[in-house]
Amino acid sequence: MTICGTGALRALPEPAREIRVLRWTFRRAAESVVCELGLNNDDSAYELRVQWPRELSDSKELFRDAMSAFHRHAAIERLLVDEGWLLEGFESERLPRT
Repeated sequence: MTICGTGALRALPEPAREIRVLRWTFRRAAESVVCELGLNNDDSAYELRVQWPRELSDSKELFRDAMSAFHRHAAIERLLVDEGWLLEGFESERLPRT
């Protein structure tokens, strides 16, 4: 998209086509729990998804700000650690928007 101002055309930056996702993987024996944090598709909220080992679907929570999402993640991590889970890995990845 271009905008005409003082006779010059300039291009507006295109919206990001990728989203950064933070992923924590916890392990206990043969089971794993994966927590992912990133913006939702329209950038209106932070989305925290947890893939529990025995659940048929992921749990998903939305937050208005990053600090609230990180506090919730910390609470989940504390619960997991208290139950004997270990942090196996952390990664930050850019994924295409869906």
